[in-house]
Amino acid sequence: MNIQEMMSAPVVITRKGTQIKHTRDLFARKGINAIPVLEEDGEICGIVSSSDVAKAHSDETKVEDIMSTMVHVVLKNNRVQDAAKTMLKHKVHHLVVMEEGQTIGMVSSLDVMGALLD
Repeated sequence: MNIQEMMSAPVVITRKGTQIKHTRDLFARKGINAIPVLEEDGEICGIVSSSDVAKAHSDETKVEDIMSTMVHVVLKNNRVQDAAKTMLKHKVHHLVVMEEGQTIGMVSSLDVMGALLD
């Protein structure tokens, strides 16, 4: 199975400057646990997860103050096993799916586990 068959899409994003209270609301409304953070020009600059948000000291904290700047990426045609190896190597639970320089989806460790067990 390849990534495109099991990724979450369309991708939900946030932008630098967004307050954590808005990110927390977005997580609840969309039922997600991580989202890419984009610069104004659309370039990805980080990823923020629900565990990052839980560590924030204030609802007014900006996503760029707590996000991870090391963003790990897979391509939509990569195999699920490739995503699993990347997650294990970097000890992360979420990968951004890219195609031709565009963010098109997300893959979580639960998505990968489910696909590997199918």
